[in-house]
Amino acid sequence: MSFPTGGDRAISTLQLVKSEDLNHHHTLYGGRCVEWCVHAAYIAAESCFDRPQPLVFMSIRSLSMRAPARLGDIIQLVGEIDYVGDSTIGVRVDARITQPTDDQKIVATGTFLFCSVDEAGRAIDHGLKPRENEKRSSRERWQRTISEERAHSPTL
Repeated sequence: MSFPTGGDRAISTLQLVKSEDLNHHHTLYGGRCVEWCVHAAYIAAESCFDRPQPLVFMSIRSLSMRAPARLGDIIQLVGEIDYVGDSTIGVRVDARITQPTDDQKIVATGTFLFCSVDEAGRAIDHGLKPRENEKRSSRERWQRTISEERAHSPTL
């Protein structure tokens, strides 16, 4: 199976920072940013398929908050497929403030792992081909992450 809609291109979503998204410093609460990043990553992973697939969130491999976002900022979250295993899909998400357009600050960067599962929650082959342009070192890092996650959750 190839990447019919999203596998080789970026998926983008937008979020408006509202008052309920702020922390006690009046900047974007990190937990809300994580929620938005996981959501964008899931959309990117699910977009690899022609039909909805049973994907579950497996782990946050990395997440780095880079700059504060404030009330009224519009955050663009861009998700790109970074890794394809037999049953897993790794996604990189970059979140940036869209305005001013000449100085779009990166708010957060992260990588997220998803797994295709059957009705019993066991990992199954999703049928996607591995990415051809994937670097060996990146693949090895993803595979270490998957091994660690599976050690803690044998069904995945």
